[in-house]
Amino acid sequence: MPAHLTTNDQEDASATEAGTLSDIYSFLALTMRYPDPAFCNGPFFDTLESLLASLDWQAELAEFRQWRLQITAHLDDLQTEYTRLFISAAPRTTIPPYASIYLDGDGCLYGRTTERTRDFYRESGYDLADDSEPADHISHELDFLAALAGEARYNDEEIFLRTLFRPWFERFQEKSMKEARHPFYKASIQLIDFFTKEEQ
Repeated sequence: MPAHLTTNDQEDASATEAGTLSDIYSFLALTMRYPDPAFCNGPFFDTLESLLASLDWQAELAEFRQWRLQITAHLDDLQTEYTRLFISAAPRTTIPPYASIYLDGDGCLYGRTTERTRDFYRESGYDLADDSEPADHISHELDFLAALAGEARYNDEEIFLRTLFRPWFERFQEKSMKEARHPFYKASIQLIDFFTKEEQ
């Protein structure tokens, strides 16, 4: 143990780290929800800028800032892009943000993976407060990771990431980065990748 750190100092530092990671997961969960004026506003965009700046992602930060300056109707713009990417992109295919689409092999929602994911939530003491989306929607999974991180349940977090999140997210990310032209979604998906990698 470093001489300048007491056990209480270490516990405080660990709690701070857990809280910070929980906040980041919660924020990233919002970026993957349908844009709503309740959260999609100036402070929300400021947070994204701060996160990009803290990682020194200068290219992504510059592109996002340029979008903020050039676009006046930010909410409408994000809703249009969210719909194009994740809901309806006729005549092209969308990139559904659901684990079961990528893992179950049949391209359907509410598959085996949805049930496995919900079971994991329940076994960990959680359930969905809002089930308008399947349990394996990316925003629910990130909210769950936020809850685990907030309680410093790192072992459960690692198991969930390794067995239920990363296996599908990597495919989702690959498709998203080919289709995403919007600086908000490009940055958000890259941030999710960064903060959910095992080495992080």
